[in-house]
Amino acid sequence: MKKWKKIIGIAGALAMLLPFAACEAPSTRGGASGAANKSGKISVGISMPEQQLERWQIDGENLKKELEHFGYKVTLQYADGKTDLQSSQIQNMANQGANYVVIASIDGTATGAAAELAESNGAKVIAYDRLIMNTDAVDYYATFSLTDVGRMQGEYIVDKLGLKEGKKGPFNVELMSGSPTDNNARYYYEGAWKVLEPYFKSGVLKSKSGKVPKSLDDWKSIGIDNWDRQKGQAEMENRINSFYNDGTKLDAVLAPNDAIALGTVNAVESAGWNYFPIITGQDAEKANVAAIVQGKQTMTVYKDTRKLAKATAKMIKDLVDGKKPNTKDVFNNGNKDVTSMLLSPVSVDKTNAKKELVDSGYISAADAGL
Repeated sequence: MKKWKKIIGIAGALAMLLPFAACEAPSTRGGASGAANKSGKISVGISMPEQQLERWQIDGENLKKELEHFGYKVTLQYADGKTDLQSSQIQNMANQGANYVVIASIDGTATGAAAELAESNGAKVIAYDRLIMNTDAVDYYATFSLTDVGRMQGEYIVDKLGLKEGKKGPFNVELMSGSPTDNNARYYYEGAWKVLEPYFKSGVLKSKSGKVPKSLDDWKSIGIDNWDRQKGQAEMENRINSFYNDGTKLDAVLAPNDAIALGTVNAVESAGWNYFPIITGQDAEKANVAAIVQGKQTMTVYKDTRKLAKATAKMIKDLVDGKKPNTKDVFNNGNKDVTSMLLSPVSVDKTNAKKELVDSGYISAADAGL
């Protein structure tokens, strides 16, 4: 009863944002006759968080193309980084008869209520890249191995500083994590911290700013809201001006994604240094790959979103055809263990950028600065 009260209350609020389309009672959840879809064609709604980050544009278009290849009717919308807008868009997709709703959440907790509304309208809900938290209304989850992303970033710092070869330092490393509203950010940080923590404990690594979480659970204390480049740049400029303006060398920066990495590059350039520290990243965005080739950013973790889109579309195709998707993992979202599909990321730097990104057709040589 509590769940239904919650759904009814949210539906009323969302009605103020977008008009409801008339809907019929669902007959088979997620099937061709589910929800209000009268066309006889499988309908899929895709909700992406924003277009400002290049990767979400690529994800959205790739997934739309893969699903249309199977003959499905696809609605793709971007939420401009606004949780209320994303919730209303998801609600509208459900009311328009979507059999499946694919959601890349801005805020994995805030999206839960909209997912419940989609479920109540007969749709199956698939969390894309970011898990929807604290609700039973998520059927599947498709993403990359999250802790591997952070592990690769941490290992890159360790390798480039020569710590495994016994170099004692101490080396100055500044840590940042992703958006506090994104559940993935915790896993990225966890992967990196497992690698870096022993060296911080031994004193080989240190942070002049003192911004080192006391425990893994404190990762949000160094989070950059919405993975924002400008906020990441402002944070790094503050640390540089406060702790490194006396000539102390900054050896490495754990930047969790490419937007924050580019903000870090800008902060270093603004400081007028004649060197760049080791700067990690994630997503292999075009501007960042060019920065890597130029020797400004040092590495990025490449997640081939073409493969993620293809795997997600295949998951939906299997469900439509009455087959069990090829999923081997689970993630707990606070309410349930969600059946999950995890793909493998790749560490990319100047030495393999051409092979991994250009030769594979992910970006052009011109975009990479090659």
